[in-house]
Amino acid sequence: MDPPDDRYEEANRRSSSSAFSARRRREAIGSRYIALLLVPSFICIVTFLLINRRLTPYFELISTTIDQPRDDNGITILNNSEAAGKSSEANPTAMEYSGTSNAQPLNPSSSHRLGLTINNAIPVELPNEEKIHTTGFGPGQFCSFCPWSKDSMCAGRLDFLMTRYQMNETAAKASLIDKCATPPIPHNVHAEDDEPSIILHVGPHKTGTTALQSFIYDLVKVNNNIFLEDNLRIPLEHELPGCFHREGVGLNLPHCSINRFKRDGGQMSNSMCGSMREAFPKFVADAYNKSQNILVVAEDFDRSLINFNRLHFLLQPYKKIKVVSTYRRLHDWLPSWYNQIADHYQLEYARGNETYPSFVEWVEEKYDKFLKAHGVTVAERFKSYEFIESVHLINMHDMADSLADTFFCDILQAKATCKAIKDGVRPSKSNIGFDHEYQRLAIEAKRAGKIPASSLEKKIQIRRVSKFLMMQVEQTNTSLPRLCPSNETLEKILTQELEHESKYLPEWSESQGGEEALRKSFEKAVQKKFCAFDVVKIFDTGIMDSIFRQERCHKEGRDAGPAFYDFSPAGEIAACCWRAWLAGSA
Repeated sequence: MDPPDDRYEEANRRSSSSAFSARRRREAIGSRYIALLLVPSFICIVTFLLINRRLTPYFELISTTIDQPRDDNGITILNNSEAAGKSSEANPTAMEYSGTSNAQPLNPSSSHRLGLTINNAIPVELPNEEKIHTTGFGPGQFCSFCPWSKDSMCAGRLDFLMTRYQMNETAAKASLIDKCATPPIPHNVHAEDDEPSIILHVGPHKTGTTALQSFIYDLVKVNNNIFLEDNLRIPLEHELPGCFHREGVGLNLPHCSINRFKRDGGQMSNSMCGSMREAFPKFVADAYNKSQNILVVAEDFDRSLINFNRLHFLLQPYKKIKVVSTYRRLHDWLPSWYNQIADHYQLEYARGNETYPSFVEWVEEKYDKFLKAHGVTVAERFKSYEFIESVHLINMHDMADSLADTFFCDILQAKATCKAIKDGVRPSKSNIGFDHEYQRLAIEAKRAGKIPASSLEKKIQIRRVSKFLMMQVEQTNTSLPRLCPSNETLEKILTQELEHESKYLPEWSESQGGEEALRKSFEKAVQKKFCAFDVVKIFDTGIMDSIFRQERCHKEGRDAGPAFYDFSPAGEIAACCWRAWLAGSA
């Protein structure tokens, strides 16, 4: 027999190896197919279990409301342990807010104070006959503020049916009742002293509220358990969502309570408030069932077109709504308000999109409108509604320290938060204004062709030019003509201040020297803050033309550099430009 051929054996070995490799490949592919089938199935099962675990408490909570007793407002009542337990399960954000897994909500058996009182502030009282009652929200009633869709409320749908199809109100409501009936809100029962409160700090603008908002959310970010130690719940961005973030979270509530949203001057539309209408009531119900006080600080509660029916609806089931406002004398507050507006719109004024009013023009035209946003007026407006339990004023002129110190240490007596303040925690942001008269002068000079238009295209340029004008006026000791408000307007403002202090601050006012001292303070403010440059007379007399020429040269020198002076005409202007360039490059 011939010996086997080596090439034949080699071929056999290769063939066997190839078959084995193919089999292994088929097995590997099969394993992958099995894995591809099993993994999605496993994910679906886990997802189902998680969803079922998260949603079941909601279904249980809803089912318990069918035969439960209701309070005077038709709101479902649960006992303490039942409501607190179910709400904490149904709202997983509660433990997320606490910041630690072992932080527990306070309960009525705790040694901590649950009910909250306002201390060391001025109570605002109005005659009972002036009280305004809001719409009832009993379960099954038509709910104007309930969501019809994510972007609209039932009130909008009702108006549509009545307008488009000429339906009467009763028939239109009946057609919507299945989706627009007021839902029951499960809640527990509290003893009178332990009834939790919602505290609304309503500003107004230019009373230190921005710094207070900043302090609160800076501290929440660092250690949000400090507020929980004081039994205060602060709404976070996911609990009060909207277009305002960081320290401005609280502003989403008033802007979603403005009557016609953006059409009434708000920053949020009806559709933009959809997520807030879904998240915030869950947050409020959860805090109530944990016996927690809620604090919302928002200076835009000073808007006069707040829809209080809608606000009341969003604050259910809380029965104790406490409001704190801040008093600042009109002769300080009005110039500060004007400066903030001027700062906000200065680029619009510089571009010619808006007319830049002087303070005199502004206060003569807008005084009655802005009086509605003053601390006393805002306080009285909130107090006029029956669902507001109490309204108090903080006297900004009688604070030993910051507003945060006064508010948390003296007014709320929140020990943990006060300790943080005493330990040095301070807000990272404030809103301190400054006089804008030289900015207005610079912008008006640009519009009159006195200085180059390109000098005022950015805020930093406006500040630089206005600073240059101010320095030149001071160095040359130039006296600029001014205009002041009419005696009638000044008398109206002073009379209003005297009424405010005689009504709400009589003891403090007397300690400061009474009416005589207030008049002197008012006259001093008028001389320093109320009078504005008479730009028409300044331009007509040419009193500042040499300064404007220096600014023009200054601008040309900065743009061209030393080469500009190689072909400039000799004389005073060229020398001025050379000095201006040297000053600008220094």
